Amino acid sequence: MTTGRNYRSLILFFILISFLVMPTSGAQIRPEVLLDGTGIFIESGDSWEFSQGYVFVVKDVNEDGGAWVELSLDGALLKDVILQEGDVFVYSRDSNEIFNMTVDTIYYGSDAELVTFRPVYQYRDIALPAPLPDESDNSSNESDVPSIPDVTPDENIPGFGILMSLLSLTSIFICSRFFINK
Repeated sequence: MTTGRNYRSLILFFILISFLVMPTSGAQIRPEVLLDGTGIFIESGDSWEFSQGYVFVVKDVNEDGGAWVELSLDGALLKDVILQEGDVFVYSRDSNEIFNMTVDTIYYGSDAELVTFRPVYQYRDIALPAPLPDESDNSSNESDVPSIPDVTPDENIPGFGILMSLLSLTSIFICSRFFINK
């Protein structure tokens, strides 16, 4: 009879371990946010240097309200487009969104042209080295816009989901009933 009990204990052990090792269906690794919805402004002809070496340039603003912008990395052009107020500039790499910026306002005047983007999101490009923790926004225009939010490392780790918790509790309940009755 002890052999049957040992097999039951072994089966119970493997069931519990399989639930603990199995990934949760709802858990996803969230991308690391480098800029989280802040606003930036760039004058025509100037650039904004983002983390990981990305450079965003407002090439020109025309009197019709269009702004010609381009994004580059290490001097290589990645994307250029003409945007209007309300347009969203999105850049993705390998199906991972890196930038998502909405054109808030385009100012065109006789003295200068200025484009404001709000909200601006930059997510870590996993194909590039991680930015240094003390790396601050080194834009060519000096503003008081916060650049890198405080992100704790545990925010990017998938946890023990509710579904997994319920399955574990159910299996413990069923197995305890199985062993109590024997």
